[in-house]
Amino acid sequence: MFKKLIAIFALIFATLSFSGCAPEATNEVPKTGIIIEDAWVRASEYSAKAGGMTGIFAKITNRGDKTITLVGGSTDAAMMVQTHEVVNGMMQEKKGGIEIHVGQTVTLQPGGLHIMLMNLAKPIVVGDKVDFTFKFEGADSQTFTLTAKESEGGDETYTE
Repeated sequence: MFKKLIAIFALIFATLSFSGCAPEATNEVPKTGIIIEDAWVRASEYSAKAGGMTGIFAKITNRGDKTITLVGGSTDAAMMVQTHEVVNGMMQEKKGGIEIHVGQTVTLQPGGLHIMLMNLAKPIVVGDKVDFTFKFEGADSQTFTLTAKESEGGDETYTE
């Protein structure tokens, strides 16, 4: 009985001693699926009031096996969410969404493709956190908590 008890304690000790030797978790980007990186929401004069508007930006890579379409998203921060593009300095809705082919990375950025939040429920200012769900055709939705920050350049013409 005493030998069994010593063996059990030895096993427990060995297990605890080596438990810290497991490899640490990394922030490595997955190798498959839809990868969303560097997602953020813009804080500007247009977002500084309820009823205003702003953009969401990110880098989206399709490591899946078929073309997908970013069709917009959802958030409690705005009444309306649309995919947009800027053409000749003018922002317009990107009807049908933004296609992302297999192996392609699309960058949503000020002055280019982006997701527009309109009729904001409350002001969005630098440092605010906004929960946002990216919605796709052909892939699962993904939810992030985005941080609001200012951005130089990429200004578009807005009409309110």
